[in-house]
Amino acid sequence: MIENMSSENRIGVFGGSFNPVHNGHIIIAIRALEELELDRLYIVPAYLPPHKREINLAPYELRKKWLEKGFEGIGKIVISDYEKERGGISYSLFTMRYFSQKHSCRPYLIAGEDSYRALESWYEYRMLLKESRLAVYPRSCNEKPLQLVEGAVLLKAPMIELSSTEIRKRVRSKRSLLGMVPGSIIEEVEKTYV
Repeated sequence: MIENMSSENRIGVFGGSFNPVHNGHIIIAIRALEELELDRLYIVPAYLPPHKREINLAPYELRKKWLEKGFEGIGKIVISDYEKERGGISYSLFTMRYFSQKHSCRPYLIAGEDSYRALESWYEYRMLLKESRLAVYPRSCNEKPLQLVEGAVLLKAPMIELSSTEIRKRVRSKRSLLGMVPGSIIEEVEKTYV
């Protein structure tokens, strides 16, 4: 889908390194679209992830291509190049501010429970909370109850025990990725992370 400049009020932003994108990401995006009744959900691959200085980070253009293939045919989803165009470290605050101004709204930031629990380590997190609404998806069976900040919502997404780290490990140990990543990218993912 190509971005147009129309202003819509129910906007979501789902960012991450997507190294690689997997079916859990796709399920979470669909649930966010439905539960939050979004007009549009931007999938934003991090150009330079601040919390993940991965040695084996696939090139940006490849991760973006995988996202385009993985989300192909899902309405209301746009793969955005904003963080690449902006350059530098991909801080959520700048990304949310951009989409807030673009659409004259306070967009939802879709975040995993693991990331949410580390929220205080995020760049200018207090300002981020003022400029966005958080939608948190459950990620792990953590014994400590999740305390949501005011205005945040917990998505009713299924618990998905799948991660990009696990996908990369499976590739290195020559195990199947069937059902874990979109079929259209399996071969490229396997070649990238050997």
